[in-house]
Amino acid sequence: CVYPLYDFSHPISDAVEGITHSLCSLEFMDHRPLYEWVLEKLWDSRWIQTARDQSNPYTTVSDLYVDQGQPQQIEFSRLNLQYTVLSKRKLINLVQTNAVSGWDDPRM
Repeated sequence: CVYPLYDFSHPISDAVEGITHSLCSLEFMDHRPLYEWVLEKLWDSRWIQTARDQSNPYTTVSDLYVDQGQPQQIEFSRLNLQYTVLSKRKLINLVQTNAVSGWDDPRM
């Protein structure tokens, strides 16, 4: 199963790449304790700061320790916009029934 590896690698890659806010759908809410635990353990060991230094040689050591904090995982729910079609299935139907001139139609 790939998900345990994803749950472990997600906070590590976010931290090394300098991601400040990881936006995830609500299905990842249960995974946040592991996300924060991995970050805490690696942050305390200074492994993340060392990895950041090696991945970006142009960043100074003071930038690593002061400017870039730990990433945060933030979950969000489904986005509903009024008077806007976002469903891929419905958009395909509009194109196939010629209700719009194509995928590049400005109304899309």
